[in-house]
Amino acid sequence: MEGEDEYSEEEGSFSKASFWKKLLIVLAGPIVNIAFGLLVYFILVAVKYGVQVAAVNTVSFVRAFFDSIWILISGRASMDDLAGPIGIGSVVAQTTGFIDFMYLLCVISLSLGVTNLLPIPPLDGGKLLIYIIEWIKRKPLKEETSLKIQMMGFAFIIGLSIFVMYNDVVRLF
Repeated sequence: MEGEDEYSEEEGSFSKASFWKKLLIVLAGPIVNIAFGLLVYFILVAVKYGVQVAAVNTVSFVRAFFDSIWILISGRASMDDLAGPIGIGSVVAQTTGFIDFMYLLCVISLSLGVTNLLPIPPLDGGKLLIYIIEWIKRKPLKEETSLKIQMMGFAFIIGLSIFVMYNDVVRLF
C-alpha cells in the first residue's frame, strides 16, 4: 500500500491517513483471521449438531482459546509448547480426515490473528503500538527511531522463529 513502508506525500496514501483509518487498516488483517476461524468452527459444529449447539460451542471454543493464551502469557506454559511451521505440519499429517483438518485450520487462523496483534514490531500489533504512541505525542516518531524499533522487533521474531523451529525439529526425533 502506498505510504505504508515509507512516507509518501501522495494524496490517499497510508502515510496521509488519519490515526483512525490507520488503526482500522492495520486491524483488518488480524480481525479477518479471527473471524474466519470462528466462522469455520461455527459452520462445522452447526452442520453436525445444529445452530443452537453451534453458538454455545463457539463461545466455549473462544473461551478455551483465550484461556490457553492466558496460560502462555502468565508463564504457566513452557516456550517448548510453541509450534512453528514444522510442528504444525506434523500435526496436520496426523489429522484423520477433512473435518479434523478444518478444526485445525480454525485454530491456526485464530492463532495467526491473535499472534499478529502482539505489540511486537513489525507485526500489526507493533504497528498499532507505534501509531498509538505517535497519536499521543501528536507527531510521528523520527524515522531513525522507528527503523530501530522495527529492526529490534524483526530480530526478536527471527530469534523466536529459530528457537521454535529448533524445538519442532527436536520433537520430530
